[in-house]
Amino acid sequence: MDQIKNKLKNKNFQKKLLIYIIIFLAIIFIINWLVKSGQADRNKNQTENFSAYYKQLLSQCGREKEVYSCCFNSVALMAANNYKLAGIGCQPGFKLNTFDCAGAYKWCEMKR
Repeated sequence: MDQIKNKLKNKNFQKKLLIYIIIFLAIIFIINWLVKSGQADRNKNQTENFSAYYKQLLSQCGREKEVYSCCFNSVALMAANNYKLAGIGCQPGFKLNTFDCAGAYKWCEMKR
């Protein structure tokens, strides 16, 4: 009789555990979705403040998610610091900088 009760308790425990795991994963999924949608809104709002120069650079970013993200981040940094796209090289007193990911632009910034 005790064995049957233990098996039932065990099955009930397993069912409850499975339900809790599903709820936990659903919460994680929803939080992830909210964070990503919020980031997309922030990116959209940020691009509205870009000058035409930086909007043009952004328009040349690829459509692939990882490439676009890296490209966007480099344009956002350039816009925030008023950096211009690097040409062949940088003027004296400036150094070439970029992000270490596909799609990033290169810019010149003052040496520090």
